[in-house]
Amino acid sequence: MRFEHREGIGKAKLDLKDKKILALLCQNARTSSTAIAKKVGLSRDAVSYRINNYIKNNIIIGFKTIIDISKLGYDSYHLFLQLNQPKKEIEKELINKFKNYNFVRAILKFHGKFDYELAIIAKDLKEFDSIFNKIVEDCSDYLQYYEILPIIKSYKITSTLPRSFYDFKINNITKDQKIEMDETDRKILSVISEKASIPFYTIAKNLNLSPDTIIYRIKKLINSGIIINFTPVINYASLNYNIYAVLLQINNLKDQKESTLKQFLNSDKNVLWAVKTLGKFNVLIYVCVNNTEDLHETLLNLRNYFPNDIKDYETLIAYEEFKYTYYPF
Repeated sequence: MRFEHREGIGKAKLDLKDKKILALLCQNARTSSTAIAKKVGLSRDAVSYRINNYIKNNIIIGFKTIIDISKLGYDSYHLFLQLNQPKKEIEKELINKFKNYNFVRAILKFHGKFDYELAIIAKDLKEFDSIFNKIVEDCSDYLQYYEILPIIKSYKITSTLPRSFYDFKINNITKDQKIEMDETDRKILSVISEKASIPFYTIAKNLNLSPDTIIYRIKKLINSGIIINFTPVINYASLNYNIYAVLLQINNLKDQKESTLKQFLNSDKNVLWAVKTLGKFNVLIYVCVNNTEDLHETLLNLRNYFPNDIKDYETLIAYEEFKYTYYPF
């Protein structure tokens, strides 16, 4: 999930070809302008011109590599914090502390019951306990309530944009060949994680390796499932879209109900990402919509799938992103 809120940005007007270009970039941000041109019926120069305009107009604000952190031996936790309305300078100080921790992958600010969400990685529960105690110590004078949601499994990982944005299917490629990463692989991930569109020859030059070596190693990282995808960072505000986090408590979520949940997630056009969690809430979903009616439609659709089983839920609107990285090392 990627989110960027910027004040004063006008809403972009996109035609069908723009939407197809963006959808193809979400499928693989390293796709060449020539390959995209063939699929959308434009010249290569026209595609390059449009992509440069997306960047110029802050529709695309970067390119990142989605990395499966579990394959590197880490577990993921989402910590939701409710603060007692500290002063702005105190809040800024807390955010800066959180940003500087390399175990924090993402920091999102919300409107709703919870004020912040921290996406955290740890090698085991003991390490997470140490991390959690540090965070509580940082904000203990202002912490009113919290919810810890360890991630157990992924239900849905899609492109950066919801299916409601475009009218054709995007396939996700998953691989599972095992490899042992060495220091060179880690250096490559460090470079490409925040600059997914960087040319291979530039990476090679920076690391004093040949381009063929870089290409070979990145292909291995893709085939192993460590690299999930290359994706643009979309400024949703520029497209008039909002991100919502939905925290669900579904009774007895196993077997048949889990299958029903997957049916809902695959059928709903607004769901971006969904995982199973432990804690009071056992499902965490991110929804991307351009109006509240679409959000209500998704929530109603969810209730129809589970008419008697949703015991509790919270809906939070993402307001600002202070950090989002897939490789925080």
